[in-house]
Amino acid sequence: MAEATPTAISYDVLCYHDIKDEVDGSLEKETTLLSTKHLASHLTWLSDHGYHPISVNDILDAQQGIKPLPSKPVLLTFDDGYQSFYTHAYPLLKLFKYPAVVALVGSWLDAAPTAMVNYGDVQVPRNGFLSTAQIKEMGQSGLIEFSSHSYNLHRGVLLNPYGSTAPAAITHQYDPESKRYETQAAYVARITDDLKRNSDYLERITGKRPRIMTWPYGRYNQTTLDIAKQLGMPITFSLDDNTEHPNNIQELSSINRALIDANLNEETLIRILSHKIEHDQQRVVHVDLDYVYDKDEAQMWKNLDGLIERIKSLAPTTVYLQAFADPDGDGTADAVYFQNRHLPVRADIFSRVARQLNTRASVNVYAWMPVLAYDLPDKALQAKLSVTALTQRANTGTYRRLSPFSPEARTLIKDIYEDLATHALFQGIIFHDDATFNDEEDNSHFALDVYEKQWQLPRSITRIQANPTQKAQWISLKSRWITDFTVELANVVKQYQPGLKTARNLYANAMLNPQSEAWLAQNYADFLGHYDYTAVMAMPKMEKVSDSKQWLTTLVKQAKDTPNGIKKTIFELQSFDWVSKQPIQDAVLVEQFSLLLRNDAQHIGYYADDFIHNQPNVEKIRPYMSARDFPYLPK
Repeated sequence: MAEATPTAISYDVLCYHDIKDEVDGSLEKETTLLSTKHLASHLTWLSDHGYHPISVNDILDAQQGIKPLPSKPVLLTFDDGYQSFYTHAYPLLKLFKYPAVVALVGSWLDAAPTAMVNYGDVQVPRNGFLSTAQIKEMGQSGLIEFSSHSYNLHRGVLLNPYGSTAPAAITHQYDPESKRYETQAAYVARITDDLKRNSDYLERITGKRPRIMTWPYGRYNQTTLDIAKQLGMPITFSLDDNTEHPNNIQELSSINRALIDANLNEETLIRILSHKIEHDQQRVVHVDLDYVYDKDEAQMWKNLDGLIERIKSLAPTTVYLQAFADPDGDGTADAVYFQNRHLPVRADIFSRVARQLNTRASVNVYAWMPVLAYDLPDKALQAKLSVTALTQRANTGTYRRLSPFSPEARTLIKDIYEDLATHALFQGIIFHDDATFNDEEDNSHFALDVYEKQWQLPRSITRIQANPTQKAQWISLKSRWITDFTVELANVVKQYQPGLKTARNLYANAMLNPQSEAWLAQNYADFLGHYDYTAVMAMPKMEKVSDSKQWLTTLVKQAKDTPNGIKKTIFELQSFDWVSKQPIQDAVLVEQFSLLLRNDAQHIGYYADDFIHNQPNVEKIRPYMSARDFPYLPK
């Protein structure tokens, strides 16, 4: 093994599971099984190429300045405490003298040797996991450290009234008897009791309380992190992707790990450790949940099945899924599709649809949410908190919005986002196009207070606009005020779903005409700097352009000429003409997709998807929208 060079401040972590001598080839893409031969080849490759397996103590020593990490440091972890770790992995680790961390689930170990235990949704023999004697022996070896993997959280619990399940550690579970969701206090108590019980159990076996928490399924949130820290486990392991964000010795509260699955060989291991970023090509379908909803529940689930099958066939990367109800199509949320404190619930179905799209159709789901456009049941409160304009004319044709300058409105909207995050699992947020101000907004007393007290501007839009310098400052500060508020909203959700991605709809004019910031309060460069993706509404019919080809070409060129523009911009075409009330012809849509891609657009999508009437036609658009390789059919 190559000599260590004390240079590293970051390190990789690999996550293994069950090791078997023979792995059925038909299962290789479906399980986390790894063959003994492949594990041996992994360890040999690490040794031959200068990698240095490290312990948690090595990381802590480096963090405290006692001893730096060696070059190419890698931490080996094994989840679930399989019997095969002792019989297959441990002998190899002893041979190479490599340390490792093994995560143990108390409820599986704390059962009679002949019992069956609940492994997720299936029953497996207790003797498939480590014995107490084996754990004690390995703990005394100096090579193996044991972490908590929970006592009984390695399973799913009810996520909603319709039978969807989600990881127990991060879900406010639904009780079908009381027809209520778990309160935050009850959730905290349940997680605390479970983690404490497992720490107590492991201490009885090993003589040590665990200092590491390995989250079941890699899922955690800020609440679980806080609980683990309070119980003496400030170090936790997730399964977050470490391609773009390698682990740093200064941050141990949620350590990223690369999952070793599908019996991968050393060639794939090389790719993981080289941190080669996969080429990102977003293919986005924007879906109205209003199309799925039906008063007849049986019909609603038929609609859902139809949507799932369509998305599976089309195979995009991402679905932007409406989380609010807008049956009148005015862009304002009349109700929502999840339990919350402030708005009517049209039907509590967002969590089920999002979960099924993710698990059955294998796509990432972004919750499509308004930023400001909410119709509150209390109309007096709505009037009190609303955005107002300098003149009546300026209100024409705009969304009905709550003022982001009102502390009360901000708190209310944050509550709605927090309730969404509590009651559903999803991978991102797409902020609606409602978060705009025209050149006479906001004239509410909340906004005027901010202009005067925080921005040191006159308490009058008329006076601000009369001074070119102050007007320019006002325009820029309004745009940034909305952007900062969306970042606050995203951070609310990230407390519950830390890996959340963000996107925001941008009007095309904000890209093509920087002066439009005065009446849109949108700034393209600002969007690129604050969101993972900017979803520009590349909709020629909506913008009433005469030459759609030239217009789209110019739009892509503007993205290419803007730093990070082409990398982070999704060009979202329209599949429906809202003026003529007719679908855009498939041939036109295909031509536009082709033009965007020929001009080097990386990310494309469309709105809206009418899965009931196969509009647009799946067969026609699949070559452009599918994330699969040719011939775009399910593998």
